[in-house]
Amino acid sequence: MALHALGHCLERKRMDKRDTAAVDAPRTARWKTVTVSAVSGAAVFALGYACTGASAPSAGSAGPPVKIATQTPEASDAFGNLPADRTKPSSAPCATVRRPAGWSKIENAKPGDSSWRSSFDADTSVVAGYLNQVSAACGDTLELHLSGYVSSASVTAYRMGWYGGTGGRVVWSTSHVPVIASPVKNSGAPTYTVEASWPVAERIPVTAAWTPGYYLIVIRAKPHDDGDAIPLIIRDDSDGNGPPGSGSSPLLLQASVLTYQAYNNYGRYSLYYGPKDLSSKRTDRSRVASFDRPYNGDGYRAPFLYDIPLAEEAEKLGLDVDYTTDIDVDERPSQVAAHKALLIGGHSEYWTRRMYDAAVYARHKGTNIGFFGANEIYWHARLEPSPSGPDRRMVVYRYANEDPLAKSDPSQATVLWNSPQLQRPENSIVGPAYGELGADGGAFRILQPDSWIFAGTGVTKDQYLKNSLAGEYDTVKSIGGTPPDIDVIAAAPIVFSGQSTMATMSYYTDPSGAGVFAGGMTYWDCQMAQMCGDRPVDPGTAHVLAAVTDNVLRTYAQGPAGKRYPSMYRPAPSAQALISTAPSLSDVGVGPPKTSTSE
Repeated sequence: MALHALGHCLERKRMDKRDTAAVDAPRTARWKTVTVSAVSGAAVFALGYACTGASAPSAGSAGPPVKIATQTPEASDAFGNLPADRTKPSSAPCATVRRPAGWSKIENAKPGDSSWRSSFDADTSVVAGYLNQVSAACGDTLELHLSGYVSSASVTAYRMGWYGGTGGRVVWSTSHVPVIASPVKNSGAPTYTVEASWPVAERIPVTAAWTPGYYLIVIRAKPHDDGDAIPLIIRDDSDGNGPPGSGSSPLLLQASVLTYQAYNNYGRYSLYYGPKDLSSKRTDRSRVASFDRPYNGDGYRAPFLYDIPLAEEAEKLGLDVDYTTDIDVDERPSQVAAHKALLIGGHSEYWTRRMYDAAVYARHKGTNIGFFGANEIYWHARLEPSPSGPDRRMVVYRYANEDPLAKSDPSQATVLWNSPQLQRPENSIVGPAYGELGADGGAFRILQPDSWIFAGTGVTKDQYLKNSLAGEYDTVKSIGGTPPDIDVIAAAPIVFSGQSTMATMSYYTDPSGAGVFAGGMTYWDCQMAQMCGDRPVDPGTAHVLAAVTDNVLRTYAQGPAGKRYPSMYRPAPSAQALISTAPSLSDVGVGPPKTSTSE
């Protein structure tokens, strides 16, 4: 992952992931762990307050009141069938008003405000908070929970978009919201679930002034602080819930809040690690993560890197976009097929079964899918309620022999989607499969400049997109589930642990006519927006990625892309050929030696 801020007074530290072998698979099934810094999670919170000369709330001891007594199995639906909706759209009068076509252009003509951008590096510094829900509709009331060592804070709601390049506008604000210092609590073994359960500091009514979209709720202890940001989706519940293709907005952007939460280490526990076991086994990592706590670390920065730039680019084009979250798709799967395209940002790693089935059903009904990232649909997750409401906890054990529900029903196992228990590999939807983590440097090479995806970009055959490869990547493999007509339009040569491999950019079409694009790189979106934090971005690469995104979004908004642009099988050259013909060593990515171990 990219470098992330650990509070105003902390130096930045890189969390590097390591592989470990899954005991449930006959092959080496990798899952990623994160090296723990001595200052993470609750310690970050504490040191943030230490900058002001005050002490922070303690993390609370293991045990009650957080209890994970039982877990609920997911309903078993036939593969590819549309699961029944678990919730209904809002019936509030202001939520049922349909927006006219072209509403995005009207919205983005309003005055913008770029002050939200400073929150990119804030990350639970002086005051922290969370909301009682990941999305809302007009007529709802949000509950904001805060803790800190200041007496009050201001709260500002920004809607993300284009707005003349500012990227956002202020929709609502208030000041003097009371703040008290409150601890967080930990369930202890075996799930190591951290929950804040803080009192409500402010109730925020969502009115018609809150145009549906992607929001950041920014908390500031002082007027000119960077501010801690909480992501929020405001849904359009007036439409997009009917028959396939009936949605008023052609595009649906799915915010990957499950992935945000998986990487969230607030309270010193994430789904990747805990504070005590620093070995590759990570036995004290969370198995159940709660949304009832602030975002921290990589979970905090994920929206800025992976989703917000895609929302900004779509609205820059004047395209109408509805917004949802992966939790909302699990609750109401019918919404996906009601749109002409489903848009997935740079890192959507955790999916529930109902999300998976909704995507397959929508694709078979002609809904295009765009994966503007990598490491997508990798881990199976389940949702559970918390005392504050439904779907406030996510369950990921990673090993079937740990998962209590997998013992009686292997299909419930929260393991890799391509595992023997699930047998639903990510490449059967995305096209490519997961490659690796840790490729440093390297560049994607244009293989098929005649593809409609590159139309008008000016790229030429064998042109390199400088410095485009980093972090995680996907690659098209000759394995079961890979679409037979997949077109590899660009590839990045990599030497990983001395082995030749590659990352790929690809496109394929479903018999329904739906087109599926996969960018193959986690930093697609932030490079496009030139907003990758400490990671340098090549301006030429940013320009091409933005132009490709524009082509995909405009085409997807018109309906099934495969009817206009059917794909054909065009494989990449061998990895060794890509490496041997690279004009510069800097165009070849280099991966570290693997540190896989068996448990």
